[in-house]
Amino acid sequence: MPDIEKNLDAFKAADTQVLSISVDSKYSHDNWASISLGGISYPLLADFHPKGKVATSYGLYLEEKGITDRATVVIDKQGIVKYVQSVGVGGLRKAEDLLKICQDINQGN
Repeated sequence: MPDIEKNLDAFKAADTQVLSISVDSKYSHDNWASISLGGISYPLLADFHPKGKVATSYGLYLEEKGITDRATVVIDKQGIVKYVQSVGVGGLRKAEDLLKICQDINQGN
């Protein structure tokens, strides 16, 4: 997430709104973003109650663990899912790779 934060201007230039979502509460997000990550300026959404409802709709809720899978979902302005990739619970993503995906989608590729 700090990698995305560092590249937020590039995402904005690509006409992309970055959001993060997890089943943690808003209060947990606030503490985590400000203390653990040193600040995140994009929205952190709480899929808290009913727990995992949004993640379930994308097939990303891990019921047996009670958490969401670490994944990227890109949705276009018409609300159509254009890209989904799971990297697993401990997986990492690179902002530059995600940015390229968003740029390609916005250019119709």
